Amino acid sequence: MTTLYYCMGGGLGHITRFVAFCHTTSINPVLLTNCKAVKAGMIKTPASRVIFPDDSDQLDQEKLRNWIKRILQKEKPKKLIIDAFPGGILGELCNINELQYVECQYLARILDLKQYCRRIDSNLPRFSTIYRLETLHDEHENFLNSMSLTPRNLTLVDPPMPASETSLMLPPKAFWAIIHSGTEEEILQLWQFARQTAECENTNPELLFVTPGAKPSCLTSEVRHLSVYPAHTVINRAERVFSAAGFNIMRQMRNYRARHAVMPFKRALDDQFFRARTCLKVSTFAQ
Repeated sequence: MTTLYYCMGGGLGHITRFVAFCHTTSINPVLLTNCKAVKAGMIKTPASRVIFPDDSDQLDQEKLRNWIKRILQKEKPKKLIIDAFPGGILGELCNINELQYVECQYLARILDLKQYCRRIDSNLPRFSTIYRLETLHDEHENFLNSMSLTPRNLTLVDPPMPASETSLMLPPKAFWAIIHSGTEEEILQLWQFARQTAECENTNPELLFVTPGAKPSCLTSEVRHLSVYPAHTVINRAERVFSAAGFNIMRQMRNYRARHAVMPFKRALDDQFFRARTCLKVSTFAQ
């Protein structure tokens, strides 16, 4: 019987979490995602197969719900693992009768519950297991407890990455890394954050911007860019890392907090400011 892993959202955060979950639990489920980087073949995953919705399937909640119904009818899964959004990103996993025959598991990361609840109704999937992936808001904890389940803590571990070619591309001397895959505005803010930090500390490190794919057009020609995913080798070698406060980078930097500089950004269904306070226990930089 098939195990499906459901992560809609399109960003690399969902895929990075999927890769870590597969490595941590030693499973290789069928991945249901709308991540463009995976669809384009830019990022490889440990999924046994990957199924993508068409653009027309993602126009609204009902169309996405009909798409997942068709997948459930075709695949007849034994288990459905749901990433981040317990009712789906648009609430599309609510009110699906077919899910009563499927064992559903929920991977809980920080969620702006007030905003998210506007997308769902009361008929969420019935979960057999809830995994808590990080410290959550009290409101989120109460929401999980209302499901009559005790969440289990799960610490995700990334698969090892061979240094090989990535090490050869890194600067030979000490460098600072800016790691981010967000908007151009956010990229420029993080770049300026690193530059201004260097000026305040009266130092002149080599700065390296790390993001998969082409070099962001907002960066000037003299800015060194490295397209690499995941960024394990860079994190291990960098003297300082500048980033937003997304789930994965905060998790990956937990053993390097002394050299991690964080600038949280506003997200529709995440709370990077809460995550930064919880992880770092120090004042952080806001927009």
